Amino acid sequence: MGARSSPTLRSKRLARELRKLRGDRTIDQVRAAAKSGWAASTLARWENAERRIRPGDLKILLDVYGVDDDNAERLLTLAREARQLGWWQKDFANVLPPEYSTSTYIGLETEASTLLSYQQQLVAGLLQTEGYARAVIRATRPDDDNAAIEQRVALRMERQHVLEGDNPLRPWIILDEGAARRLVGGPEVMAEQLRWLAEVSERPGVHIQVLPYSAGAHAAMASSFAILRYDGDDPDIVYIDAGTSALFIEEPPEVRAYRLMFDHLRASALSPNESSRLLRALAEELR
Repeated sequence: MGARSSPTLRSKRLARELRKLRGDRTIDQVRAAAKSGWAASTLARWENAERRIRPGDLKILLDVYGVDDDNAERLLTLAREARQLGWWQKDFANVLPPEYSTSTYIGLETEASTLLSYQQQLVAGLLQTEGYARAVIRATRPDDDNAAIEQRVALRMERQHVLEGDNPLRPWIILDEGAARRLVGGPEVMAEQLRWLAEVSERPGVHIQVLPYSAGAHAAMASSFAILRYDGDDPDIVYIDAGTSALFIEEPPEVRAYRLMFDHLRASALSPNESSRLLRALAEELR
């Protein structure tokens, strides 16, 4: 797989294909599982990408569905790629939290084409400076030793490579004014972070807007969220970080609701140029 390929996304693609194959043949999960020799719960986990199917098991299932050789080979390749380790699992396995959500999110972010993000309290991790990231991680993980904190900082910096290359991720970040004014890491660290946001917003494909206090009440006051979008047929995914857990939303009506919410926020926020001027002014105030 390429530098920005993600086994997480491959797993979701394969699960979607398995659901479609069974649906096209109008076979329910119980009958399909019985014909293949597995429990219906096992098939359900494969179809929901909760467990990654082994190529050997997939071949049996494809034989049950009567899939032709060309399509079978394509799906078997997808299954093999889905079982590979992502770069974050290879290099940072010792500091990835035990919960499934963190690794899943990084995998989805790795191959996304566009990120739409609203942040209430913090600068989005994808745009954090090293000093800012260190202060955030130290505050949110007080039991970690210095070595673990530095590993987590390194992981966050490594994630930012998706903003580089021939086909970079295109982020559109809406930052609440409170997050821009919150003094994280002290005046010097925060001033550096604000200047970096203003600088990176000048890159092609990067948009940063500040939602001012004067915007008043709005639809996203309950929580921050991110929408991951993909080129091709992969559907949008909404991600909500709840601290010790996370929520991934994939149902189209719910995803559309978050997209509409983001559009309202974008209309209420300062323009990218106005936002850049505000960020630089706030950085100057901290000098």
